[in-house]
Amino acid sequence: MGLCQRWRRLRLSGLQTCRLHTAAVPAPPQWLAERLGLFEELWTAQVKKLASVAQKEHRTIKISLPGGQRVDAVAWSTTPYQLAQQISSTLADTAVAAQVNGELYDLERPLETDSDLRFLTFSSAEGKAVFWHSSTHVLGAAAEQLLGAVLCRGPSTECGFYHDFFLGKERTVRGSELPALERICQELAAAAQPFRRLEASQDQLRQLFKDNPFKLRLIEEKVTGPTAIVYGCGMLVDLCRGPHLRHTGQIGGLKLLTAEYTRRGFSEVKTPILFSTKLWEVSGHWEHYQEDMFALQPPDSDRLSSSLSDHAPSHPADTLALKPMNCPAHCLMFAHRPRSWRELPLRLADFGALHRAEASGSLGGLTRLRCFQQDDAHIFCAPDQLETEIQGCLDFLRSVYTVLGFSFRLALSTRPSSFLGEPCLWDQAEQVLQRALEEFGEPWELNPGDGAFYGPKASVSLLQIDVHLRDALGRPHQCGTIQLDFQLPLRFDLQYKGQAGAPERPVVIHRAVLGSVERMLGVLAESCGGKWPLWLSPFQVVVIPVGTEQEEYAREAQRRLQAAGLVCDLDANSGLTLSRRVRRAQLAHYNFQFVVGQKEQSKRTVNIRTRDNCQLGERDLTEAVQRLLELQNTRVPNAEQVF
Repeated sequence: MGLCQRWRRLRLSGLQTCRLHTAAVPAPPQWLAERLGLFEELWTAQVKKLASVAQKEHRTIKISLPGGQRVDAVAWSTTPYQLAQQISSTLADTAVAAQVNGELYDLERPLETDSDLRFLTFSSAEGKAVFWHSSTHVLGAAAEQLLGAVLCRGPSTECGFYHDFFLGKERTVRGSELPALERICQELAAAAQPFRRLEASQDQLRQLFKDNPFKLRLIEEKVTGPTAIVYGCGMLVDLCRGPHLRHTGQIGGLKLLTAEYTRRGFSEVKTPILFSTKLWEVSGHWEHYQEDMFALQPPDSDRLSSSLSDHAPSHPADTLALKPMNCPAHCLMFAHRPRSWRELPLRLADFGALHRAEASGSLGGLTRLRCFQQDDAHIFCAPDQLETEIQGCLDFLRSVYTVLGFSFRLALSTRPSSFLGEPCLWDQAEQVLQRALEEFGEPWELNPGDGAFYGPKASVSLLQIDVHLRDALGRPHQCGTIQLDFQLPLRFDLQYKGQAGAPERPVVIHRAVLGSVERMLGVLAESCGGKWPLWLSPFQVVVIPVGTEQEEYAREAQRRLQAAGLVCDLDANSGLTLSRRVRRAQLAHYNFQFVVGQKEQSKRTVNIRTRDNCQLGERDLTEAVQRLLELQNTRVPNAEQVF
């Protein structure tokens, strides 16, 4: 999924969500609790049965991975997720399901025999289907709890999902119920509820779905064997073949910043990577930014260009260029149909990859790349909406940077002597930006005449507010930015119908909160010296059994942590001493090590150490998991000290 998707699992989706909706959620219907009680009984029986099978059929099996690699696993014990962790933490994070001997598998479903195994991620069509169908279950759970809905079909589509349900004759979902429905979906995702796969008999199926006529009819018509698969998730129990995500937290985790963008009225869009240079001529980039763009010609372009007249432009008519920014494409989206003042402000957000032909000497780690991703957005607004929109952009910046623990300074770059356009318009815009900065209350400085054309100080068309951070080494980085643009609307002849009925020209605000996602990750890595705070850490917990006798309990503890949405590994390497494994975990910067010996196994506790070798002592496993979730959800920077 790339760095942008990996960034999205950093759980910023919860920014200020406490202010989203406050509508009261009624208690769930009684039949939901009864159905869940029966499911829990069946689930407990299945767990005991599988544990017995795993003990009786304990044997080594061979697993073939893509690329020809073969690894050993334990029948009825090793899961695809555990193998993904052994390969790489990135694969474990991004995998949504597995394919075992051609059959789709849950990542937490134990392997039974020698297998050909491959992992599915969101980048594949099968992976997208798993992700969106799992999202369907979250919506279904919310509809049952809030509306008492009778669930019907809930399939995935190519780019999303929907759910059919029945509320009774002449009963539909009211608009006033949508906020609470959304809130329950968010809470279920935040709770990281596991998807649990249960094999049930036909009699058990009828008992589970006795209150759902649609499911009962489905059982009679479609269930031809003695058993069928049921999934539980939170209070939801549904008839479904699967597979699903490991837990609902992966749904929220793959959507980091998009929730905050949605809350602030942005629509996420996707635009092509490759455009004809004709677009860049209209925007002005080909004239002023050509040397910083990657240009290429399609096959047979030489033959076509040779047929052009002597008066042809300096490049073939079919020359293409990788986009270095998104704004021209967003202008095309604004202009593709007539617009009204009622649609403004129109806010478009784009997380696509950008390409810039940076000089080799300017490249450096993650902080400057030739291909990178941006949380890029553009706001098309009326002139009298500028001040409100700028204030919203500044508030967005502060809310994100506060969570990340960054202080920042702002700089306002004003127009130079060679500006284009009407002086009165620029004067008004500068006054708007200065008022917004003064009301914002953070320190800022003035850079007179330092406005820019998308980076290089060439032909000036922008007023801009730059946001500067410093990393742990004191190096400055320009990350977020807010730019005010009067020229692109002119170049693309953007118009909307004003309140008086006459055509008017919008203003474009270019803005990014993180800027380059890769650069922000680099700055974060420098700032914490590789010791990521718990809520950001890719290595949150490792469980270490003292001996082989405690390995099964250690795996249980690992599963409990993973089911809660925490990143947890297991170090059961019996070839290393306990102290060596603890030291190895600390050098890898695992925030916490859970050591389990005979005493911890008998008492169902864990002995906790931190990456700085601080021994926190013995804690109940359930309480320890709950405490980690509290520390993660509140995004404390020093979880090891306040545990």
